[in-house]
Amino acid sequence: MSLTPARVTDRSARDVTPCVNPLKKWVRAGLLLLAALQTVVSVWQYVLPRSFYDDFPTVSLDPPYNEHLVSDVGGLGLALTAMLFFAAWVLESRVVLSALIGYVIYAGTHFLFHLRHFDHFSLRDAVGVGTGLGLEWALALVLLYAGWRLHRAGSGGAR
Repeated sequence: MSLTPARVTDRSARDVTPCVNPLKKWVRAGLLLLAALQTVVSVWQYVLPRSFYDDFPTVSLDPPYNEHLVSDVGGLGLALTAMLFFAAWVLESRVVLSALIGYVIYAGTHFLFHLRHFDHFSLRDAVGVGTGLGLEWALALVLLYAGWRLHRAGSGGAR
């Protein structure tokens, strides 16, 4: 019995590997980036909610401070962070898709809220927040598409 990997003789199996592996690496890197960004914000919200409200750019422009609300949002963000890190670790397509679907919904609703509530933001703050949140949502959507492609490739296109 040999411990070296068997050679792939089936041409179709060999042709799929170069396309899928770089995509998997890209999806993993994107998941880790989203998780890292979400970790910073969520830990800050949960551990130091008053500091988050007072010091995070533009948050104090929102309605009055509510510790319960900010720390609950931080806890939910930490749950989302855990899903993103786990998806990046196992890189199993259904886990990746589940984490990204949740993140796309969160990032999209957060972005859309801010688009509707820039009335008391400076132009600089509105552009900064809108651009940052829009890019975050776009990255999540691109990763979701890439995750879907990986899922389809791994299941032979079947449901």
